[in-house]
Amino acid sequence: MSGELDRLLELGDLDGLIRLIDQCCVDESWVLLESIAIRSRQANERGHQLWPAGDHAEHRLALESPGEFAARAVSRDAQIFGLAPLTEVAASSHTWGELDPYLTASPARAVIAHERVFRGENLSDIELEEDPLSLPLALAEWEHSIKGSEIKKYEIVDIAPSLEGLTPLSLPSSREIMHDSATKALRNLVHIWTEQSNGSSTAVRVDGDAKVAIASLGIEEVKGRQVSTSEMWTYMTWAASSGGAFGRRPGCAKGRFEVWWCATALAGLDQEDTWPPDVSDLEEALNEMNWWIWDDEPLSKGWRLKIAIEDPIEGLSWALNAQDQTN
Repeated sequence: MSGELDRLLELGDLDGLIRLIDQCCVDESWVLLESIAIRSRQANERGHQLWPAGDHAEHRLALESPGEFAARAVSRDAQIFGLAPLTEVAASSHTWGELDPYLTASPARAVIAHERVFRGENLSDIELEEDPLSLPLALAEWEHSIKGSEIKKYEIVDIAPSLEGLTPLSLPSSREIMHDSATKALRNLVHIWTEQSNGSSTAVRVDGDAKVAIASLGIEEVKGRQVSTSEMWTYMTWAASSGGAFGRRPGCAKGRFEVWWCATALAGLDQEDTWPPDVSDLEEALNEMNWWIWDDEPLSKGWRLKIAIEDPIEGLSWALNAQDQTN
């Protein structure tokens, strides 16, 4: 089929290239698929905009090919746009053992390791030379129930956590709003929504409980319920891993990092000089907090992360109102 590839590139036939990519995957013709990925990007020298074929070929290599080819796709990091980072795509369908022999020391290798940890692999015995995340290489107890998104050929199945079971909350009067490192970290959970899409976010800190914090956002009618640490971690990780309506998805490993960073700030452990915080110290702090999800339907639609956290020992609470829409 190499002759067919030459013909399609010469014609600038994008549809034909997509069909050829599908056939390569059926036939397990990974060398040819890699050639499509590389040569489609070179076609712009002849005036053909075939980079979408290159992007899709890289995605299919990372998703479906053996570890050697998948690792090379990650290392090239040549995608212009993609359904998900190739580090996440490759890690979603390959074990660490299948990919690591073909990965050189790099930030991408470290991110793949963290993506595999997110999916349940315990990699605490490996070394990462260039690690931009520096998270524990094994899931904490409260993280085990979280599932990664399902990455397919042409789509990502990334269902938002359910908001079922909310009941009306009676809100008190609002109080003076404050801001700290935790309010910044809360908003950073959805920075892709606000920086690359149509999203908006507001976070506050107040003296008082979670209901006071929600009221201080300017909310008047709301439904909500208290959730466990594990449930809250699911909501926050889903949001932080998502690109929202139009943003580029950062992936589960980077989403996990943002949630750890946020939890560390909420626990007051961000003043220490070590990263990541001691897992037992963080767990103790998280267990002392009360976690709430809420919604002010029918106003909110699309992607949303509406949460509140209260620290009853310190008498402080935080609330985040974040959402993104397709229009």
